[in-house]
Amino acid sequence: MFRRNSMFIRFAAKAMSVAMLVSLMAFTAACGGGDTVADDSAAQSSNAPESRSVVLYQFRYNPSSLTIPAGTTVTFKNRDPERHNINIAALNVDQNLDANQEWSYTFDTTGEFAVSNRFDDRMQLTVIVE
Repeated sequence: MFRRNSMFIRFAAKAMSVAMLVSLMAFTAACGGGDTVADDSAAQSSNAPESRSVVLYQFRYNPSSLTIPAGTTVTFKNRDPERHNINIAALNVDQNLDANQEWSYTFDTTGEFAVSNRFDDRMQLTVIVE
């Protein structure tokens, strides 16, 4: 009789294991675990416009040169306690920035552009738009 009980217990344990495995597979399929969906986030991010920052600090543009693709938005951030100016003569841009102020410009035209500060001629930046 003991032998029959142990056989029954082993059979019941195997049956429960199989039932749990089948349930888990059904749950995974119901939740979409078996579906393959194309991940297009990489394609979206490669088409998304870029953005870059230039910090005006210690009477310098940081970085002093920048190469970007056309369509990139550059945010100029004045971190000096004095007012600065962003002057891009070739693009007819002339923007003043007070201390801790930010301003953005989107470079849509390809070329090499000199950026200066009308208030301090030591501040120079070259932006190359490809």
